[in-house]
Amino acid sequence: MNSCKICNTGLGSTFNVREMMLGLRDEFAYAQCPSCQTIQIIDIPAHIESYYPDYYYSFQHKIPPLVRLPFIKRLFGSFRIKKKYRKSKMDIFNYLKPLGTLPSQKILDIGCGKGKLICEMYNLGFTNIQGVDKYVHQEYDYGHGVKVFKKDLSELRPNSYDLLMMHHVFEHMDDPYTEFSKSYNLLKKGGYLLVRIPVAGKAWEIYKQDWVQLDAPRHFFLHTTKSIQLLADKTGFTLEDVIYDSTAFQFWGSELYKRDIALVKPDTKEYVTAKDFFSADEIAGYEISAEELNSQNQGDQAIFYLRK
Repeated sequence: MNSCKICNTGLGSTFNVREMMLGLRDEFAYAQCPSCQTIQIIDIPAHIESYYPDYYYSFQHKIPPLVRLPFIKRLFGSFRIKKKYRKSKMDIFNYLKPLGTLPSQKILDIGCGKGKLICEMYNLGFTNIQGVDKYVHQEYDYGHGVKVFKKDLSELRPNSYDLLMMHHVFEHMDDPYTEFSKSYNLLKKGGYLLVRIPVAGKAWEIYKQDWVQLDAPRHFFLHTTKSIQLLADKTGFTLEDVIYDSTAFQFWGSELYKRDIALVKPDTKEYVTAKDFFSADEIAGYEISAEELNSQNQGDQAIFYLRK
């Protein structure tokens, strides 16, 4: 019997999940832990890279050129950022608002790809920011100290960062405990690890194998609050807050999978949109349902704030 890689409980029976984003329809065995409720792949494909083709969505990101803010805006950088936390509707400020991260604090984006987010954040005023991704083809240096390192976390200087971010990266990591442990070592005392991931909630209960966020075989683990708490306890982190931020995608994406419709168009390799298949009223209904689930801590993705 396979054991849960989070809490070591026996997993029991398995179920098959199809690869549906690309429309390949290959099947992979998964199981849900009866204790911590984590859903996990049984065997990672030997050639997992083949499920990340050139047209995979994160490879299509355009990197914005760096634009250094005028001197006066840099001089009052902390004041500007605090004002942004109060008034801005941008996602990144919503993510960082609970932490009040300041422009001078040292930030590392883990699994950043070519560095789209760190370049965007530099342009917003976060001037001490870098990224790391051991799977990029090369390192990138965009100037002004904004760099992407092609390294494992263990190769970076310990006790040197105020904030580590993982934006929908942790579910792709095959050894959650080790990655949390490495992250803990990189942070200064009092520093934070921000983890945004899909979580097993109401959408999983409704759609089961057709739940769009299973994303076989790319997602190795679909966590729960309990599994993240267990990892935090094992590695020394304090789990301070959890904010659910799921969207209408959990519904319309899963509905497409139920109809055997992939997210990528077979001829153009472009990604479909909700408007391609659903009316404005249907989409609005999904958005309302997502907000309701988030308020009930049942959405299918969340932000975890962990302090060293």
